[in-house]
Amino acid sequence: MTRMWIHKVGLAAISDGHLLVARKRKSDIFILPGGKPEGNESDLETLAREIDEELGCRIVDPCLLRVFKDVAAGVADSVVVVRLYSATLVGEPQPCSEIEELAWINIRSPRAIRLAPSIENGILPYLRKRRRSKTGSARRAPDEAVQGLLELI
Repeated sequence: MTRMWIHKVGLAAISDGHLLVARKRKSDIFILPGGKPEGNESDLETLAREIDEELGCRIVDPCLLRVFKDVAAGVADSVVVVRLYSATLVGEPQPCSEIEELAWINIRSPRAIRLAPSIENGILPYLRKRRRSKTGSARRAPDEAVQGLLELI
C-alpha cells in the first residue's frame, strides 16, 4: 500500500507558555496554523499567506525550528512532514477562512482537546524541552532544523 506524503509549514506561535492551535470546519482535530505551499512558494511565503488567510495576522522574524514527521491527522495511510517555524504574530488572531476555532494550549499540560499526532507526539515534547533549556536555544535552532531534515532522509 502506498502512503501519501503531505508537506506542510506550521507556526509555533507561543505566548506565556501557551501554543496557538486551530480547528478547521468539519473537524474535531486541532492543528498548527499554516498549510501547504502553492505552486513554487517558499516556506516563508507559504507561512505568511496561510497566517494571513487563517488568522488575519502578519508574521515577523520567522525562524525554522525543526522538521517533524508523523501520521497525518484525519487522513488514512498518510504521513505529514511539518516544517515548524517560530515567528511573532502582528495583530490579534481570529478564526478566518476554513478555521472555525482557535485555542491557546498550555505547552506543559495541554487541556483535553484532540490534537494532531504531530503536535502530540513530537512538537509539544520538543517545545517543552526547548523551554527548559533557556540558554542558547536560539543558537541551537539551525542545528536542530538540520537534524530534523537529516532524519527524513
